[in-house]
Amino acid sequence: MKKSIDKLDVGIGTILAFPILLIALYIVIEMVGYVANHATTYMQTKGLTAYIEKSIEDVSIVDVYSFTGNTTGTGNHVECESKVTFNSGLSEDEVSQVFEKKYKEHVLEKKDGSYVITVYGDAPFRDNIEGH
Repeated sequence: MKKSIDKLDVGIGTILAFPILLIALYIVIEMVGYVANHATTYMQTKGLTAYIEKSIEDVSIVDVYSFTGNTTGTGNHVECESKVTFNSGLSEDEVSQVFEKKYKEHVLEKKDGSYVITVYGDAPFRDNIEGH
């Protein structure tokens, strides 16, 4: 009788452990995705800043901002957004040409005498919980 109860306990334990293991695996995957997405945004922002400093001689970086998450508010996806505010004596057309060479997904604005370049990139884990 004791052996039957022990086998029943092992069976119930196995049945309960499987969903717990799946939940733990899901959480680990989401955390890995979170770290990878933020690292990608960091590298994208760092690369954008370096590109600006290399490509524009008289540049003066004013502010650097980055965001990882759903940038549009619609859909369930994660994007990497990098935004750099800088000053330069170049015309808006000249600055625009600098970024068109390298970045397909970008927005260039001129606000209060400074240029603001925003670059969007894909996150490696687009379906991460951070995009919901």
